Amino acid sequence: MPYIIGTSIPEDKVLVQSIAHIYGLGLSQSKNLCKKAGFGSDSRGKDVSFFKGKMIENLAEATPLPLGADLRRFQNDKIRRLCVLSTYRGSRHRKGLPVRGQRTHTNAKKRPLLKLNVN
Repeated sequence: MPYIIGTSIPEDKVLVQSIAHIYGLGLSQSKNLCKKAGFGSDSRGKDVSFFKGKMIENLAEATPLPLGADLRRFQNDKIRRLCVLSTYRGSRHRKGLPVRGQRTHTNAKKRPLLKLNVN
């Protein structure tokens, strides 16, 4: 089972769908990557050799956007910065409530767990 940017690619699944599971890549970008790497639309994960996997990984990393763990770290740092600055959005993140102005009267009824070490 080949790994591309820290994500395992199942051997029996269609390659375009498997590459779309990489955090930060969508279906259209994965189609473009497969086309550039020379894979057809019906290629499977078992068709990926070590060198083809490295080629797909290099093509994916050539995009200007962060992918995989880098993207997760970037997003978590942004949320952590909001919490440290004590902004309204940061407090909503900390409390586990909706952040972007959604109503809480009828939706978001599940009460978040009370965290004792909230600053």
